Amino acid sequence: MTTPDLRLVPALPEHVDLWMAMRDEPVSRRLMPLEPSTRESLLKRIQESTADLSDPKATSFRWMVELDGRIIGTVAAKELSRFQGRIEIGYMLSSAYHGRGLGTRAVGMVLERLFEWPFLHRVWLTTAADNLASQGLARKLGFTLEGVMREHYFIEGQRKDQQVWGLLRSEWEAARRSLRLSP
Repeated sequence: MTTPDLRLVPALPEHVDLWMAMRDEPVSRRLMPLEPSTRESLLKRIQESTADLSDPKATSFRWMVELDGRIIGTVAAKELSRFQGRIEIGYMLSSAYHGRGLGTRAVGMVLERLFEWPFLHRVWLTTAADNLASQGLARKLGFTLEGVMREHYFIEGQRKDQQVWGLLRSEWEAARRSLRLSP
């Protein structure tokens, strides 16, 4: 899963400190409902996930986003239900790389791969109602705002609304034709 300058690489234990640093950035703390995590708990999450989409027992997947040899973010797909044909995605980029379309490209690369599963019908994600960049990413990739859970998130001492966005296979097939996932 590569483009000329942006790649998704399997998340490995040696990436944990970079992931922790991204989670500690002020923009991450302000826009994401990040529960307190220790290095050990994040390491466990990496070890319990895989990047191997062919693993028939896996339900949690994680990649690191690499740009020109440097890890700049992460994309995860979790809570896979093969029976229901659905999976949730989440993503995070270091703030130094925001606003360049890299998150959209990275998530699009994951979607491209996920929808190779013939059973997959739906992908969903959530975002805080004031996370306009994440909402833009969702729209660009063809997601539809499906609802709002009022005051569902607790971020920096404040209750915030959570938006739920969904993408059906047919919507992805229509949207991907107009996307430019590689440079």
